[in-house]
Amino acid sequence: MATYYKYAERSAEDYVDWGAIGKTMSDTLLKEQENRDKMKADIDKASREFGETLMNSPQGEHRGMNKWALEYANNAQQFQLMQLRNLKAGKLSLKDYLVGRENLKQGTSDAFDIMKKYNDKYGEFMERQKNGENAGLETFLLGEVEGFGNLTSSSLYINPADGQVSAGMRVPRDPNKPYDPQTNPYTAKMSNNPSDYRTLNSLNFALSAQIDKYDAAGAVEGIIDSFATDYQILTRGSGGKLTTISDVRQMGEDGKLFTDALEKKIVANFESNPFNALSTIQDFLVYGPDGEKIELTRDPSKVNDHTLLLTANAEQPEGGMPQADFTSTSGKKILDYMKEKMGEQVLAGLNRKVTGTAGFAPQRTSESTRNKNRTDKSNLNLLGDLYYGDKAEIQTALKNLRGTKTVHGPIDKITRTDTGVSITAGNKTIPFEFGDLNGTEFVESISSEFGINFSDAVKGANIQSGKPLTQKVGVLDATVTTAPTAEAASIQAFNQLAQDMSRQGVDFAKKLGYNIETVEKDGKIKGYKVTKGESSRVVSGTGIVASEGIIDYIKTDMPSEEIFDFYNRGIIPSKSGGSGELD
Repeated sequence: MATYYKYAERSAEDYVDWGAIGKTMSDTLLKEQENRDKMKADIDKASREFGETLMNSPQGEHRGMNKWALEYANNAQQFQLMQLRNLKAGKLSLKDYLVGRENLKQGTSDAFDIMKKYNDKYGEFMERQKNGENAGLETFLLGEVEGFGNLTSSSLYINPADGQVSAGMRVPRDPNKPYDPQTNPYTAKMSNNPSDYRTLNSLNFALSAQIDKYDAAGAVEGIIDSFATDYQILTRGSGGKLTTISDVRQMGEDGKLFTDALEKKIVANFESNPFNALSTIQDFLVYGPDGEKIELTRDPSKVNDHTLLLTANAEQPEGGMPQADFTSTSGKKILDYMKEKMGEQVLAGLNRKVTGTAGFAPQRTSESTRNKNRTDKSNLNLLGDLYYGDKAEIQTALKNLRGTKTVHGPIDKITRTDTGVSITAGNKTIPFEFGDLNGTEFVESISSEFGINFSDAVKGANIQSGKPLTQKVGVLDATVTTAPTAEAASIQAFNQLAQDMSRQGVDFAKKLGYNIETVEKDGKIKGYKVTKGESSRVVSGTGIVASEGIIDYIKTDMPSEEIFDFYNRGIIPSKSGGSGELD
């Protein structure tokens, strides 16, 4: 019994309750199965919900963007199915699956948010563009969202390893040849050029940016208004005549005070704020120092004298406003060019008032000046068209300028070639070469032939600063070959009379109603004072020099209406002659 007792005691201590263990194990396995089933159900549910999200990709007004969105939705669905199959087949760990799924969900959320914002922004952008409100930088950034202006070449890429989503440019089948939809289409391969890659954060920021054009013209007017215009100096005018000039540009020795003040104002208004500088260059000047239209790029290899590099914002590199790089050689050249051109705009707008002493300086208050301000502005616009207009605009300008008065008389013929403009008036041909001049400089150089005060007239004209010279249009001209109207006939007769009497300036002036007085010094004739009404001019010299000077003055002073009247009265004959040279 003792032996049995002892055996029974050991058995109680060492006994393993396999029934309990079996039940616990069974419960554990059942619980694990329930967890697995629930997890599978959750994964299947999440997959179905994500599939529904992909099916509801945002649609809008822009057909290209809609196609882009649908293509991404299809790719995301395929990636999700691939991940799910690999998980169920045991080829993918649950951890890797969950990481990939969350990356894809976040990327999809960001991508669809961008697409929805783009569709909203597109309509708003088109309205702002119609109103001329948006800056070129805003257009560029929206173009990046749109796929750098070409949705065919871009795509959203899903990294098959972890589900990360990014935006980039596709590579053609042959990267060394241009894209062709048939022979060299884009492939699914992503470009390895860093400038062809964008994070979704940066694209999202681009859609939130609303960048207005800088009011460069208003800034110019503000600078002009800030200068006093009554700084008086005395200087010697042409022919030694003493004149008083109200010109703020003469402040300081050789105008240095004005130059320094202008430089500070240009910097403050156009350079200190880099976004104002960029808008002025891109939206106001439009063209760079090489005559080509200003462009923006993210690719340093494409930078030149009309292409500015955009760099990441130093404070917010992942999502801040990009900035133009003005530190490079070409960037600095474009910035300096902008400052120079804006300085010219200020100079052109400043009032320059000239008054003479005792009637020696020209003061045009005759009848011919009543319409002069209006016609001067119109003529400046036509002269601008001769430089940068298209072929039709050049031809229209030539026809409208034909017959216009110049300092040599009304234009008989005006010709435009690829190298310049020549004007034939008063039987003289005067050439004006384009050379290295820009549009504004050329118009200013030729405007003197028309007797135009450029500084005054340009304020009301529409000279398109920076627009390049139009070339390869050949030889275009407009000629007054016949007299289709009596007015044209009178102009031809007037020019002929001036030519015939080129050595008889005094007789020519008296014939047309001008009063002639000699100007003497020490008992010798030094010149002639030519007067009609309130108009007066002193012409220096004697003989042929004075004769030509008198005739040139009358050509600029006598209005077309008066020429026509004298022609009808026979004072200006169809065939002319005369006698009597100047002493």
